[in-house]
Amino acid sequence: MTSFDQRENAYETEFAHREELKFRARERAVRSLALWAAQRLGKTSQDGEAYARDLIALDVANPRLDIVLERIAADLHPAGITQQEVRRVMDQCLAQAEISVRGSAS
Repeated sequence: MTSFDQRENAYETEFAHREELKFRARERAVRSLALWAAQRLGKTSQDGEAYARDLIALDVANPRLDIVLERIAADLHPAGITQQEVRRVMDQCLAQAEISVRGSAS
């Protein structure tokens, strides 16, 4: 194997690793957001976990984050929680999840 091939493989491995970390962070953030929403909806612990699993499955099936955020905002609308607040909480969840994932990857 040439040094070029070795370098190429190293870049591909690093890219795959970064993508895996981004995926894990996003799913962790979606779960946190879903549990936050479930609490505001008055769901029990088991129902909250089921709600989180449903939203994670929705996110995996369709990787546009807006779909998950719109679903949660629609569910929380009767409780008086705006889409802007949902997005703000998601930003916080993403930041925390990225820190957590990076810490566990080290």
